[in-house]
Amino acid sequence: MNKQLRKIQILFLAPCISLAALLWVAKSNWISIAAAQVSRNAAVPRTPLVFDKAPVRVVEDANPSFNAIAMDSDDSEVLISNNNKASTPSILVYPTEFKTTDRVMEPKRRIGGPTARLGDICGIAVSPQNKEIYTVQGEEPEMKVFPLDGNGDMDAARSLKVAHGSADVYLDSKNDELFITTEHINKITVYKRSARGSDKPVRFIQGPHTQIADPHGLYVDSDSNELFVTNYGSWRETASDEDVESRASDREEAALPLAASTGKFVPPSIGVYSRTAQGDAAPLRVIQGAHTQLNLPLGVARDPVTGQIVVANSGGDSVLFFDAKASGDVAPVRVLKGAATNLKSPTGVLVDTKRNELWVTSWENHTTNVFPRTAQGNMAPVRYIRSAPKDAPPATFGTPGAVAWDPQRKEILVPN
Repeated sequence: MNKQLRKIQILFLAPCISLAALLWVAKSNWISIAAAQVSRNAAVPRTPLVFDKAPVRVVEDANPSFNAIAMDSDDSEVLISNNNKASTPSILVYPTEFKTTDRVMEPKRRIGGPTARLGDICGIAVSPQNKEIYTVQGEEPEMKVFPLDGNGDMDAARSLKVAHGSADVYLDSKNDELFITTEHINKITVYKRSARGSDKPVRFIQGPHTQIADPHGLYVDSDSNELFVTNYGSWRETASDEDVESRASDREEAALPLAASTGKFVPPSIGVYSRTAQGDAAPLRVIQGAHTQLNLPLGVARDPVTGQIVVANSGGDSVLFFDAKASGDVAPVRVLKGAATNLKSPTGVLVDTKRNELWVTSWENHTTNVFPRTAQGNMAPVRYIRSAPKDAPPATFGTPGAVAWDPQRKEILVPN
């Protein structure tokens, strides 16, 4: 009896289930058709998911990070840029001679604060003759000039409009000219030292024949009339005298479509140009290739005694020294590298012939290290400056990464 009852129930329910399924499919199809019709006839407004909410807490490295470096030999002072936003970006001034300590060394004075409006200070240069400091910041289209004896939170004495993405500045005091590299548009721009406001440059180097590819550090040898430029290797085709701001405004006004990408990665390099090169000028020679050991080269200098080209090789935790006439895929004549050197992501270099020393800023471990001018191999510095405790965590660039969810605290963790 129960079996017969179950058969009757199944016979009765089967058509009902089939009918319900048909109705569900029909409804789904109708919804899809209606949605498609709406999308064809009118755009459906969407509300972006934006939260204007302060974080519960912030974890950040408040220790200064040493980046660019310059020296005033007349007053025996070294000027080092701190580009860590969490510790108030600033220009730190230290004596050239000091006793090493593993404690944090406080500067003689510093320039920085809300009025100074300093950020990612990528380049710094000084003019003892004119008592001026020149700084460029990657995130601001402005070169700021401060008095050489400046101290505290002060406004710049003057400023100059430059391209966004400026990576370094160098003063050729003999010819009274300032050289500035601009990363994104592969350009080197030259201004009069006294330039201010919207003054135009006296010349520039840019174009497909220059082989400039994401330029960073630069150095001018006014005796040999040579210009040295370090390149990361991110390349794209640029027109001669291309400008970031003008291209953006032209595209907005004319609603021009984006052109096909010409970008590619090439090996990092050091380009050598005539000091007076202009326009789409080819380099005199290029140091590039596997034997060079170049890896994210940043600061560059020249040893006036030997003529050797000195490079802060950030990606290789090393300083590379090339022959004065080096060209092509050549190995460095010597390398400063190893655990004893205390070098982690070196960014800036300078040669002090007055004291026969080599100075190297080491960004990742918050140190500036001083070596004999002829240092090589795994050699320890003769002295160093610390801007953070010895056991401080490595500095980070601040590039946003993956977010994470903390289910216990119900919080979103965001690196920024």
